[in-house]
Amino acid sequence: MRRSLILRVTVAALVAGAVLITVLLGVVTVTIRESVFSDKRDAVLADAMERVRTAQAVLDAATVTSPDEVAFLAQTQVTSIRGSSAGAGGVGVALRRSGSESSSVAINDLSTDSAMDALVTHDITQAVEDAPAGTLAWRPTQVPASIGTQGGSGQEPGVLVGTRLSLPVAGQYDVYVLYTLAPEQRLVTVASRAVITAGVGFALMTVLGVWTVTARVLRPVRQTSLAAQRLASGTLSERIEVRGEDELAGLATSFNTMAASLQAQIERYAALSTVQRLFVSDVSHELRTPLTTIRMASDQLYAARTEIEDPLARRSAELLNDQVDRFQTMLTDLLEISRIDSGRVELRVSQEDLREVVRRVLSAVEVHVTASGAQVHLDLGDQPATAQMDVTRVERIVRNLVTNAIEHAEGSVIDVTVATSSNAVALRVRDHGVGMSPDVVAKVFDRFYRAEPSRRRTLGGTGLGLSIALEDAHLHGGTLTAWGWPADGSSFLLVLPRVLGEDGTPGTLTGAPPLEVVPPDAPAVARTSAGHTSAGQWPGPVSRRTGQPGKSARRLNSTLPDPAVRRRGPLQPLDGGAGQDGARPQEGRPGQGEGQ
Repeated sequence: MRRSLILRVTVAALVAGAVLITVLLGVVTVTIRESVFSDKRDAVLADAMERVRTAQAVLDAATVTSPDEVAFLAQTQVTSIRGSSAGAGGVGVALRRSGSESSSVAINDLSTDSAMDALVTHDITQAVEDAPAGTLAWRPTQVPASIGTQGGSGQEPGVLVGTRLSLPVAGQYDVYVLYTLAPEQRLVTVASRAVITAGVGFALMTVLGVWTVTARVLRPVRQTSLAAQRLASGTLSERIEVRGEDELAGLATSFNTMAASLQAQIERYAALSTVQRLFVSDVSHELRTPLTTIRMASDQLYAARTEIEDPLARRSAELLNDQVDRFQTMLTDLLEISRIDSGRVELRVSQEDLREVVRRVLSAVEVHVTASGAQVHLDLGDQPATAQMDVTRVERIVRNLVTNAIEHAEGSVIDVTVATSSNAVALRVRDHGVGMSPDVVAKVFDRFYRAEPSRRRTLGGTGLGLSIALEDAHLHGGTLTAWGWPADGSSFLLVLPRVLGEDGTPGTLTGAPPLEVVPPDAPAVARTSAGHTSAGQWPGPVSRRTGQPGKSARRLNSTLPDPAVRRRGPLQPLDGGAGQDGARPQEGRPGQGEGQ
């Protein structure tokens, strides 16, 4: 019901209508019952008064002297009252000696039915005693089935009317006339059923009307919602038909205006993006030819540098060779970004062990590890970390993560951990250098992002390395997430599915990841203050277009540290010495994350 406004409005109308109709039915039923009962009571009292007057006139005119004659006369009047009151609903008559009568002559109590004895209670008797002379006392009662008009074993409502009769010789006697209200009860029942039926019908008509009206009113809103969904999915030409001039028509007009503006802006940005991609692609390709020539000339000069006598010229040849290498790396990264943006990337899939990829990368960068003074500690696990992958791309991811850690480790320990699960393999590279703030973590995968542009870099870098690594992870259906804390280092986690889709399409990650991005030796304050990514969930999605990690991927882990979890692998660490050219990264920098 929370998802349907029509249903909520209809249910609300139904509840309100049900309450209103229930109250109305109660009021109408009570009013009908009281009105019918009041009319019947007045008619019964009038009839009883008439019967008693007639009987009293007969008794007053009679000349009797003996008790037997009085009894016969009384029996005759009781029978007469019973017969004459039948038209008004009379069903029984009883005659009882008045409690205040002291005459020596008395006759037996009389009644037209033995069931009348139980109906003449002390209450009605006392009411007759207290009533002024010539007036009637009455009480509502239940008429037994034996003397009622409906028969059966049940009871029916009635009125018992009492007053006094003066018998010759015998004195004062109380006469009670019983009237049934069964016809009136049937009338009230029929009227109540009719009112209830009408109320239920009215409620159903109200529900149907509310449903119909609400559906018609909300139809443009639903159409607007569907149009917004199609617009969000990329159908920029989506528009809504404008009908009338009311508020809903104004909504449709506003939506169409917004859609037209969005379409114009998006098409403009798309055109600019296309021009930008084409420019980068064309420039990158055009630069390859002159760069090749420069590369050849640089190699010749570098190879003959020992024969150059001028130290300045010799040093220039070395610098030229280094800068050409860096230029070529940048050009390669730009070409790769261009291919990724154009969607012209295909994976060359093979079955590989992630541990062997890590070993090859560490062997290739061993000289840089030694130069930086860092130490690499490996934990490759005991189980093979085999998975379907494009080795070149995965090796590039690992190289980017390791060189990024070397650049920012500040000569400290670098932990490289490989773990596996039933459907995924994972690599975590953790350094203990300057670390990253949460703001830097949120932008670390952006293209050309550098947390500190003025920082000296011993391994170069274009600011595209982590962005390309992220795209390579996505091409495999994997994730690449980052964590960092100022002055306590940073951690990058790569998770890849073991099996890719058909024809090298991305695989699927399910279940818990083999590792968490937050290392077990992270400080408690970092975990408590910054939140964490649950070990039972995959890190959040990352935008492929912007390279920014999703919100959950950027959150920091807050599980309490467990030093016992940190293990040292069987492989020997790559111990290093002094930095290259005696240079060491500067101390006290606030973060890292520029990418290689």
